[in-house]
Amino acid sequence: MREEDSILLECLEDVYHTFEKALKKANQVRSIHVQKFEQLLVEIRSERRIFEDISIPARLIVEQLLESQFRVGQVAIEAERLKQTFASVAYVKVEEFGKICIKIGELEVSWRDGNYSYYLYPDKVELRATDEKSSIKLFFSIAFNRQSVERFPEILISPNVVYIHPQLEKWIRKVQ
Repeated sequence: MREEDSILLECLEDVYHTFEKALKKANQVRSIHVQKFEQLLVEIRSERRIFEDISIPARLIVEQLLESQFRVGQVAIEAERLKQTFASVAYVKVEEFGKICIKIGELEVSWRDGNYSYYLYPDKVELRATDEKSSIKLFFSIAFNRQSVERFPEILISPNVVYIHPQLEKWIRKVQ
């Protein structure tokens, strides 16, 4: 685990415990705000799972989706017969057992990290089920940048990465 990951996890742990303590107090009150507090606690757990429960390639994808969400990028998606043209990322969540859930425009899609192989290109990602029966394609309006890819050199040896575009591989290899 990188030093910056440890710092972020420690911060999330602090926030989680503080919020959990506050929620115990709030549970004495009948208010819709208590449910909102509970939802925030779920979101904090999801944020922790990004660091703890998913593979490096899945984390790269999740961080790219978050970049799109907070930097006004858009993402298009194809999943089987479903298609969503370029739209805003509504949310990205990581649930228990490495289940990644995203909502882009009106389309919600989820996959379990351990059940998919990854094909990485500069401006898109293809996720294929290990049984090859389903796939998800994500197209990014903002391509992967050098800094984001360089943060994850482990991708080169990740067992669930099948293909890395030569440009991305070149950026990663220069770091090693």
